[in-house]
Amino acid sequence: MRPDNTVEQPGTDLGWLLDDLVARTDHVRQAVLLTADGLPLCCSEGIERRDIEHLAAVCSGFHSLACSAGERFAAGKVRQTMVMLDDAYLFVTPAGNGSRLAVLSEAETDVGQLAHEMELLVRRVGRHLDAAVREAAASAGPAGA
Repeated sequence: MRPDNTVEQPGTDLGWLLDDLVARTDHVRQAVLLTADGLPLCCSEGIERRDIEHLAAVCSGFHSLACSAGERFAAGKVRQTMVMLDDAYLFVTPAGNGSRLAVLSEAETDVGQLAHEMELLVRRVGRHLDAAVREAAASAGPAGA
């Protein structure tokens, strides 16, 4: 746990990369690296634990829905999911095998620049962003079986 009460998972010391993304990209509020199923792996500084967990879960759901639409309508793989809110943008992009990079930014953000910066980060260090598959959940089978 970081001094500001945020989380950093054991073995995941990539928070500095997210801090750098936030610092060098105008109007970015927060960045979180999460597993495909919504568990936070690491985050930029200044985010409270409950906000990290909520953001990770929401982003996992949005990205999963986008993937479903891509499959259903034969539109290909999802390269990025973007949600436009009144006062913010939420971006989610595949980061490594089994992980996603999520960024929450102000409405004034240059969305093209932010999307580009996220893509650069993923290309540079994507292999280090892999998340291990949780085997126990995958092999447990249906509830009550």
